[in-house]
Amino acid sequence: MSDLLPPDHKGLIEVIDRTAHIENLMNQVIERYCGPRQDRFDFFWTVLLDSSIMSLGGKVRAVSAIAQQLNFKLNASQLHNVLSLRNAFAHHGTRAHPLLVVGCKSERNSSYFQLHIVNSFGKVTRKKREEALDEFHAAYKEAKKNLVECIGVVKAHNKRHAT
Repeated sequence: MSDLLPPDHKGLIEVIDRTAHIENLMNQVIERYCGPRQDRFDFFWTVLLDSSIMSLGGKVRAVSAIAQQLNFKLNASQLHNVLSLRNAFAHHGTRAHPLLVVGCKSERNSSYFQLHIVNSFGKVTRKKREEALDEFHAAYKEAKKNLVECIGVVKAHNKRHAT
């Protein structure tokens, strides 16, 4: 196993940055829907929306409730997928769970690092890190698109209900 190379750290940086982007989009949905007064805007963003106060899972629930109020079809499963994969990458060392697969013939041998992913229902799946990274990127792309649409729906709602 000593010849097994650790995974590309660039992928881990992308997971962190893209999850932060998803969190920012969720924050925008919440902030635009709640419309805090101008004198409370900074407090709203720096305290209430801070992840130590409102977790990412809590933000998914809040955005889901907002979407439901506005009759917007939010793809919460993609948001949960982003979070589950982010957590798996964040809580496994880059050399965690090396796996050696021994084939019938030596040329069929392979080795890779495995990621244990726990979804929002507690189901554990195991995937190659590279496959999990590809799945993360696909989930991110869909979640981002859906959240940007949701922000547009919130803006339109606010415009219709402006006093």
